[in-house]
Amino acid sequence: MRTKLLGALLISALLVWSGVAAAKEYVIGAADLIAISVLDNKDLDTVVLVAPNGKIAVPLVGDVQAAGMTVSELSEKLSLELGKKIKAPQVTVTLREVNSYRIYFVGKVARPGVLTSKSEVTLLQALSMAGGIVDGADLSLAYVARGTQRVPADFVKLLRDGNLTQNIVMEPDDTVVVPDNPLNVVYVMGEVRNPGMLGFVKERDWTAMKVVAAAGGFNQFAARGKATLHRGTTIIPVDFNSLMRNPDTEKDIPLLPGDILVVPQSLF
Repeated sequence: MRTKLLGALLISALLVWSGVAAAKEYVIGAADLIAISVLDNKDLDTVVLVAPNGKIAVPLVGDVQAAGMTVSELSEKLSLELGKKIKAPQVTVTLREVNSYRIYFVGKVARPGVLTSKSEVTLLQALSMAGGIVDGADLSLAYVARGTQRVPADFVKLLRDGNLTQNIVMEPDDTVVVPDNPLNVVYVMGEVRNPGMLGFVKERDWTAMKVVAAAGGFNQFAARGKATLHRGTTIIPVDFNSLMRNPDTEKDIPLLPGDILVVPQSLF
């Protein structure tokens, strides 16, 4: 159930983001494979790999800087350079293989490893490419590594709260790290004052009521009678109104590690 919740939040956030901004045109990088064709000049057609220094070898022109340019920019540049050799060349540049915009995924995603993209992607889009977050992930410890630095990005705010200020733009060779959850925890989500994760301490004998209290109590929008406890594939209804009215007759629900308590919003 946790996976379904995170997946639903990821999809909804992606839908919001898709209406905010479109991906930028891909910027060529080292190791990309490029095809160049010149109309009515097939002897100038070539397929070339971008060298580590960012240059490509073009017939009649020689070495040309390609890395850092978009396909349309490179087409214009080659048209200008070849225009010095032949009359009004019509140059077409296409990407055969993208090898420079690599994003690495480590840990609790559906498809860890290396993925490539032909256009600029955000963190949400990158996670979607990797199949999303899977069970056992600790979003509070997840981060994006860029070289030797950690890029500020709060996965909890992004995936649970839908805070798109955390939806950073990925750069080539970024690494997305989603660690296992090293602790036994329970989650409180929805209409409580401090939603989030609580460490599962056996001695505290966590129950539904105790967890809500630890989360600061209900806020004014809570539907106290319609809460649910998600335990694996099982959903347990929790009526906090009844628990509070009849503390002697209604049994509070003991929690287990990994439980997710959801307090929905009241519609009235």
